Amino acid sequence: MHEVLLNPSAKKPIVTFHANTLEYFSLLSTDGGASFHVGHLKSIEINTDKKGKHTLVTKTETQTLETEVSEQALPKAKELVAAVQDAIKTVKL
Repeated sequence: MHEVLLNPSAKKPIVTFHANTLEYFSLLSTDGGASFHVGHLKSIEINTDKKGKHTLVTKTETQTLETEVSEQALPKAKELVAAVQDAIKTVKL
């Protein structure tokens, strides 16, 4: 199981990956959560802009989720991304 607190901001976004399921959690109930099977994912990656800001970008068939990643969380986030990318390649439904 991979679990990452992406940013220690007020919303404390957490992303987990386990059993071919990627889940997003937020501290605020108004932000809701999201859960995706890898069969629904088109891609996942970490983008870094010119100022060094990191963003986790997850694309599904119908939406794109972008969440800021702190410098401290970057190593664990990269591990999660690699695991999800491997699963996307492996799972064929």
